[in-house]
Amino acid sequence: MIRIAICDDEKYFRLREEELVGEYMEKRGYSYSIATYSSGKEMLALRDEAGYDIIFLDINMEEMDGIETARRIRQVSDKVFIVFVTAYITYALEGYKVNAVRYLLKEENCLENALKECLDAVTAQMDAGKKKYEINLPNGRKSIPIDNLLYVESRLHKVFFFIMEDGIREYNKYGRLDQISQELEPYGFFRIHQSYLVNIRYVKNVERYTASMENGITLSISKRYYKDIERAYIRMKGEL
Repeated sequence: MIRIAICDDEKYFRLREEELVGEYMEKRGYSYSIATYSSGKEMLALRDEAGYDIIFLDINMEEMDGIETARRIRQVSDKVFIVFVTAYITYALEGYKVNAVRYLLKEENCLENALKECLDAVTAQMDAGKKKYEINLPNGRKSIPIDNLLYVESRLHKVFFFIMEDGIREYNKYGRLDQISQELEPYGFFRIHQSYLVNIRYVKNVERYTASMENGITLSISKRYYKDIERAYIRMKGEL
């Protein structure tokens, strides 16, 4: 069950978003529920914000704006996907602080396609979090949630897997990064270098041919891959 909240003080857009999200979920066969709210205060008063998987937030609302609502949501949940639906894109930098995954403009001629693309990305991440990746280690097979895999490094004919598991744990085996790239790219992994494959969800920043990861590690990006990873990072942050 995917639990979705839509918070918007404009009735037309609140109902329109509910309609579009419902159509998307029905078409793809997801089990889902949608709750709608006309203000951030109304939603937070129920103290159920941590129970949602996806929250669509208007930014310009009376009483409590979407940015402040998102800050309070983040105090109780760092897992929920927050999507801003707004007529103003000028708040994008503020949204980075609450890790919003998208900014959708309230323009009828593009809202439907933008919302579909957003839900494609979010549900792909949710599905990836449920999937497992099998690693054949010298002492047996290990199954890990794909969503816990930060990045993979190729070094001296071995591949090293860096995994969120009670901190950062490292596993290695003999193998080729090309093969692993083919297996993991459908789940949001991007090649950034001959030696590195990264999970885009754990990339904190991309600049000057480097990728800063959530665990504090900085990885080199080769010129060959820079444009692709920069574009993917920007899309993840919602600027496209």
